[in-house]
Parts: sequence; C-alpha cells; structure tokens
Amino acid sequence: MRLSWQSAEYPGWWLASDKATSVKLETQCSDRVWRLRDGDDAGDCGAGIRACGEPGRDLVARSGQPATGTTRCMAINPAAPGARIAQVGSKLELLVSCTPVVVTEGQGDDAFNLDYLRASSVPYTVYVRKAPRGSMRARLPAFDESVCDAE
Repeated sequence: MRLSWQSAEYPGWWLASDKATSVKLETQCSDRVWRLRDGDDAGDCGAGIRACGEPGRDLVARSGQPATGTTRCMAINPAAPGARIAQVGSKLELLVSCTPVVVTEGQGDDAFNLDYLRASSVPYTVYVRKAPRGSMRARLPAFDESVCDAE
C-alpha cells in the first residue's frame, strides 16, 4: 500500500491556511486507485477525510449490500469527523469498509486487477514520512511488480 499527497504549510502569522491535495491510495498489483478527499468536494458519504463507494464496483463489507455514492468506503482518522488532510501528522488511521464487487476485469493479458485493502472493523495504522518537494526523499517507494506476475 502506498499513500501520497502534497501539502503546503504556512507559518502561523501568515494569512493563508495550510492546504493539501487529495490522498492517493495505491496497492501493489492493483489497477484501482482511490482518492480520499476532505471538505465539500469529497462527496456525500460523511465527514472528514473519506472516499465514497462507487455503485457497481464496491460492496459494503459488513452487510454485502451494494455500495452507493453515500457509502463511505475509506476514511482517514475516522474518529475525527473534522479531520483535514493538511493537518495529518506523523501517524494516521485508515479504515476500509468496502470490498470490490469483482477483483479482476477482463482476461489474459488484458486483465485488470481491481482488488484493494481488506476491509476491517479496526483501522490500519500508517506511519507518515514527510519530505520536502524536489528532494531525493520525495520519491515514492516503488512496488515490486515481479510479485504480481507470480499469480
């Protein structure tokens, strides 16, 4: 799993408040990419930092019912409904509440893996590494794609 976003942090005396892009969540061997957002542009599936389910693509893990646009499938720091991406510290919790309807789409060389993190009632704990823009440390860790070919 790889979470990434960019942020701009301003000193307390500056007029502008801290800002951040959406959080991009990728998993190894999967073509499905999630975008977790905060505020009004995040969708109608709750408060805080979240990603809403897509009808026909996701199921609510607890009930097995189809997800709707109002189903919160993923949330960062779910216990804090006022959470903002720009305020995420050195550790975050990621709650996954949905499962994919199908894990692969297509066949043979044209197959796409749509699987993602296993749903859990207990949030995943993720430690965050902050890096200045443009530095060598700012490069995202690479996935080992050879693992995916073994399937």
